Amino acid sequence: MSAFLHRLRDESAQAVVFVVVGLFALVGMAALVIDGGAWRQAQRHLQTAADAGALAGAQNLPTDQSGAGANAVSFAKQNFSGIDDPTVTFPGAGEIDVAAATTAPGFLAKIYGAAFGTVDVRAHARAAVGVPLFLKDVAPVAVRNTVACAVTNPGCYGQRITLSFDESQIASSTIGLINLDCHGSSPTTCSSGGLGGSTLKDWLDNGYASPLPSDQWYGVKTGETIGPVRQGLEDRVGTPLFFPVFDNYSAADRSFHVLGWAAFVIDPGGVNWGSQTRQLTGHFTTFIATDLASGGTLGGATDFGVHVITLTQ
Repeated sequence: MSAFLHRLRDESAQAVVFVVVGLFALVGMAALVIDGGAWRQAQRHLQTAADAGALAGAQNLPTDQSGAGANAVSFAKQNFSGIDDPTVTFPGAGEIDVAAATTAPGFLAKIYGAAFGTVDVRAHARAAVGVPLFLKDVAPVAVRNTVACAVTNPGCYGQRITLSFDESQIASSTIGLINLDCHGSSPTTCSSGGLGGSTLKDWLDNGYASPLPSDQWYGVKTGETIGPVRQGLEDRVGTPLFFPVFDNYSAADRSFHVLGWAAFVIDPGGVNWGSQTRQLTGHFTTFIATDLASGGTLGGATDFGVHVITLTQ
């Protein structure tokens, strides 16, 4: 009888051990699910904050690193309240890195030791500023690269300037109307017969419907489309117009070689567009475009202040 009771006590003790081990494992799995999910959510939240900071800071580049750093910190903390100031660095003139860190508490996992009471969560984001190879909402007015503001000369932006188009001397004009429907990789004669004033006005009012490529030749538009073009230009006074920037003119094919993009704002009263005189008075400005791929070199020969920002890391 005593042997039976002794064996029963041993088996009960073993059962208790198995139950304790089982409960410990169940709690561990629960900790993995609950705390692990919470830590992962905190990391995603922190990554969103780092991304927001990098994108916000990049808008000040390449000319204002101090402002870029301040904006990056501000936007990151707005997206994750209570975190310490992220670390901001600049790997290149057009790049910004944002590194953020915080701690996330453990709940069930802390039963395994103090090391699981909180865990360190880190996130890193890098945004780069570039020049778009394609641009949306382009206006049918090309501007010569020698008068368009280059980003390497920031003092040029905001300065009042008058741009002129003379159909009898296109080669020396500082602007010219172009046929956005007609472009190619080499100078090509484009027929403007079907391109009327209403189409040009629509392109001025709304921009060209599709993204257009740079490093292409675009046909010059001439002819009597004075009234609609003047009205389209007056409709856009005070708002940025996206002008293709050209560096060469082919007289034989009457086409401009477009190498980049500029943003131009017409001043009130700045449209002087008639049969004899065709002038625009206003100023160039910088602009951040969205939903476009970067490809050009920041600060290079094709950079006239229209930029795109992308997350690269």
